[in-house]
Amino acid sequence: MPLPPLLAPEKLATMKWRVSIFFVFLLRFAEPKTLHRNEFGIASTLDAPQCSTEKNILNLATIAFTQFIPEATFKEVSKMISDVLTAIKKPTSDEQHGGCLENEISVFVDEICHEKEISDKYGLSDCCSQSGEGRHQCLLARKKTAVASVMPFSFPEPAESCKAYKENRETFMNRVIYEVSRRFPFLYAPTILSLAAQYDKAVPACCKAENAEECFQTKRASIAKELREGSLLNEHVCAVIRKFGSRNLQAITIIKLSQKFPRANFTEIEKLVLDVSHIHEECCLGNALECLQDGEKVMSYICSQKDILSSKIAECCKLPTLELGYCIINAENDDRPEGLSPNLNGFLGDRNFGQFSSEEKIMFMASFLYEYSRRNPNYAVSVILRIAKTYQEMLEKCSQPESSLACQDNVEEELQKHVEESQALAKQSCALYQKLGAYYLQKEFLITYTRKVPQMTSAELIDLTGKMVGIASTCCQLSEDKWSACGEGAADLFIGHLCIRHEANPLNPGIGHCCNSSYSNRRPCITSLVIDESYVPPPFSDDKFTLTKDLCQAQGIALQTMKQELLVNLVKQKPRMTEEQHEAVTADFSSFLEKCCQSQQQEVCFAEEGPKLISRTRAALGV
Repeated sequence: MPLPPLLAPEKLATMKWRVSIFFVFLLRFAEPKTLHRNEFGIASTLDAPQCSTEKNILNLATIAFTQFIPEATFKEVSKMISDVLTAIKKPTSDEQHGGCLENEISVFVDEICHEKEISDKYGLSDCCSQSGEGRHQCLLARKKTAVASVMPFSFPEPAESCKAYKENRETFMNRVIYEVSRRFPFLYAPTILSLAAQYDKAVPACCKAENAEECFQTKRASIAKELREGSLLNEHVCAVIRKFGSRNLQAITIIKLSQKFPRANFTEIEKLVLDVSHIHEECCLGNALECLQDGEKVMSYICSQKDILSSKIAECCKLPTLELGYCIINAENDDRPEGLSPNLNGFLGDRNFGQFSSEEKIMFMASFLYEYSRRNPNYAVSVILRIAKTYQEMLEKCSQPESSLACQDNVEEELQKHVEESQALAKQSCALYQKLGAYYLQKEFLITYTRKVPQMTSAELIDLTGKMVGIASTCCQLSEDKWSACGEGAADLFIGHLCIRHEANPLNPGIGHCCNSSYSNRRPCITSLVIDESYVPPPFSDDKFTLTKDLCQAQGIALQTMKQELLVNLVKQKPRMTEEQHEAVTADFSSFLEKCCQSQQQEVCFAEEGPKLISRTRAALGV
């Protein structure tokens, strides 16, 4: 598709007065609310003073404390909440009335460290020895390791839930919010409250149902799925902000909002980008109160402007506040406005780029993202980011004095390559899925990714490739024109979590390079990896190949997992194993399994034939 114009040169002068403001907005976003309001100068929906007398303050405080200290007991969290709520009921000045909570993050963080018994019990002394932002960031950084010590949650029996809910609904729901928050410390507060509201409706309905247990199982399964998926997405967004900064977040948000609201003008998108990005940053900082309140303000503003923003959100705007945001986020993209030119010829071949100031270049590229995205609502965010990156690189190169007049002649073809590469990969993946099916496709992925990342455990590789097959099964059911965007979006998420894993415990130089060098190029970079050249296979160990009669009893998922673990271990032993070697070893293993599982003396057969199989396998692989 031809590219969109950004700014015709003659229009650039009229925009210069806004450039420096937008430049500050892009580069210095993470500032206190006063700067967000006064220095940027961009109209915002978040300008009202933040004095929090929030009706959800009890639950929001529960979320904030519990996500910072997932190991804390319900009693300990309740004690900290009581102290904070008592403190804020007292006026601190003539201007500030009782019950007003401002700068709540510092209030919560200081309370955590004020509770010396809790600080000592949960190893917070290093964080609490710091002050201000250092203390806050230290507590944020420990979330990942802290949550690992929390036991998996098991729902109480239906009768017990119904009894507790009837006795004290508020306490029951607050306990649910506590249990969710400690297991999902990266999940945004509005999502927790929204899903808690769903459960609040479900409990009395299920308690009256003819089959209460079945009703609870169905509702809980649905909510648990949304919790897992929401948590993965939120943790990914926060990791991207942490790794690549605010400007990357701004670019992503421009693309998404321009695709969703193609009728909106650039000024309106500017405003929403500022506010939506601010919300993400506050949510990632654990600022539960501002995360919720600012989210509600933005959604309210969007609904107040629905006639000029989108024809697809009218029904969403009739919903209760906690349901409104989810509905708008998941609403269809609006139809492209009539008369919108299909191409961006005004942007292409502009040889004045080298004369722009750095601020003007940023504004130019921001407008390019807006114009390109609103014309291509079905392109993945990461593909558009790659297009913009290549375009800017070409503009920089072609603006050099030594560049030829024909430098930009093939710009359109160069940018289109990103679209074609993504579509070709999606087509290839869906063809494989349709040909092999889920089981054999995962087998192919296991071989490929064990070679790329042999440092991962068998369980991690099986989980990762299982998610990849899940992407294929979801995306390949869509019409072909949606394969690429669906696959790229899902891949961005699972690769993001692979990078979070690498950040916590480095895997290998190839993965490190792909994760750290460029957000938009992560997926193509990891796709291009073939084998980790730095990897040295461990000495061969018979212990890696557990051959017992349990293999005969295993069925379904259990048997599949055993076979997958065997495959991973084979590839780790011989990363360059050929297809012929793999087929020979697999056939030998199947014959061995059939022989011993049909034997009257299974234990004897496994004891005698197992070592022989391992010897033949070593010989076949040459290890």
